[in-house]
Amino acid sequence: MNLLLTLFLIIFEAVFEGLKTQGLHIASEMVEFTYLSVVTLMVLAFLNRKYVFKEPNLYSFIKILIGYLLLRFALFDSVWNIAAGQDIFYYGTTKLYDKIMTQLGAFVFILKLTSLIWGIAWLTKWGNK
Repeated sequence: MNLLLTLFLIIFEAVFEGLKTQGLHIASEMVEFTYLSVVTLMVLAFLNRKYVFKEPNLYSFIKILIGYLLLRFALFDSVWNIAAGQDIFYYGTTKLYDKIMTQLGAFVFILKLTSLIWGIAWLTKWGNK
């Protein structure tokens, strides 16, 4: 299992980097998305092995996945912009996501704030008995 995991990590990273170098950006992004999704699922499954392996509870694990997605939506763009030295609320003009976020304007702040609170609540299991 360790060998298969290691091969997966090495091969997928090399493939998406190679595709990007060739100029096949869409194919590269699809492979990178798959790579990052699988790695994220594996890490979350390992950290929450109680819900996945010992006492399988799909509902609890799905809440954790949704919490991750909400928190990623809330934080990723701002952190990326800060790291890139851009305005914290900057969105590009090339990708569909950027165009949608630009059209939503100030409403994006409300969406991201709601996603942040909801994601933190689900990831910390706040309100669960």
